[in-house]
Amino acid sequence: MVNFSSIKREITILAVLLFVAFIVRVLLFSLQGYPIDTNDFISWFNTAAEHGIRPFYSVAGYVDYPPFNVYIFWAFGSLANALGVSMASMIKFVPNLFDLATAGLIYVFVRKQATFKVALVSTALYAFNPAVIYNTAVWGQFDAVYTFFLILSLMLALKSKPIPSAVIFALGLLTKPQGIALLPLVALLIYKKNGWKQLAYSVLAFTATVFLVVLPFEGIGNPVTFLIKNYSTGYMYYNVTSVNAFNLWGLFALWMKDGYLFFVGWALFGAVAVFTLYMVHKRLKVSGDLIAVFAAFMLFFAFFMLPTRIHERYLFPAISVLALMFPLLKKARPLYVVLTATFLINQAYVLYWLNVSYPNAGPNLTGDPVVLAVSVINLIMFLYASVLMWDELKGRQSLKTQASKLSQTQQAGEPK
Repeated sequence: MVNFSSIKREITILAVLLFVAFIVRVLLFSLQGYPIDTNDFISWFNTAAEHGIRPFYSVAGYVDYPPFNVYIFWAFGSLANALGVSMASMIKFVPNLFDLATAGLIYVFVRKQATFKVALVSTALYAFNPAVIYNTAVWGQFDAVYTFFLILSLMLALKSKPIPSAVIFALGLLTKPQGIALLPLVALLIYKKNGWKQLAYSVLAFTATVFLVVLPFEGIGNPVTFLIKNYSTGYMYYNVTSVNAFNLWGLFALWMKDGYLFFVGWALFGAVAVFTLYMVHKRLKVSGDLIAVFAAFMLFFAFFMLPTRIHERYLFPAISVLALMFPLLKKARPLYVVLTATFLINQAYVLYWLNVSYPNAGPNLTGDPVVLAVSVINLIMFLYASVLMWDELKGRQSLKTQASKLSQTQQAGEPK
């Protein structure tokens, strides 16, 4: 029997936790991000609020953000003007709002697996994660926005809701192209849980969503060529080994022309992605949905570590999945602790040097002891995560034990 008083108490406690996390973030809004990023966002918010969505790309000048962002710029830019709030504050409000929504998703997912206290711990580990807060509340970046859509799409795929999952994933990809890392996993989950027919319908839903979002814009010509140009603009501009990401390439050189290393990096990512998907294919029915969650983390982590042209912020969505898994998968806990630290250091160190050098370009940190140390630690963590996957594939079920124990601790009278 459902205990409504218990549910009300849980919702109240969760709301208080998220409110406190929001206040903590607001108190950090005054800290300086990177002026170039901030000024770009202010311009885009003002342009969308003043001119609307339709002519945005015609009047905004240089814009390397995909189209769904424009809807966000317009909605919150208009809200800032209506409320008399500074646009700089609204810029930081947006990613933090989406970030706390992601924390709510984490709570819902974990609560289905374990007790209220365990779910609350996972939520707090994300809502108060210092690396996440630094990204959204200090730097004011928008990585939290696409992360929300990716996590929601993953959860919908796991719940056998293929069409909503495809639609939400399209919105995530139309917010930031980094979401492409999760595409093969979402497609595999839709197929394994629903079959080829639903996968085909999902592809149609994904395509329809993309066109519905893009078509209102004027002056873009062919939507397909527009998207290709939009996505490739920034990516082709940063044709270097690493754009301040302390990853595999950080061990050798940052800001070095990648050349043939571009293909090496993507080949390495492709190999890891294939292995990850194979592990999910073989073990999903045996070990359950948490294997797919770990696979999502592995794809995000590999996307940060292996390809060239990666920015320091691209580890962001991996932290959300690690917070979700923290109480459920014991052997994933070191990954959460260590990667939170390395991600925070990577962002803070880069932003410090960018601001010291502003308005000139930041220094090339190749060979810097901090870069080398963090890159080595990240590489060790990547190898550790790979070993966990290998153990799972071999049937040792190292990624299931703790989750099973937590499921068994669910109190008999507690609502699920």
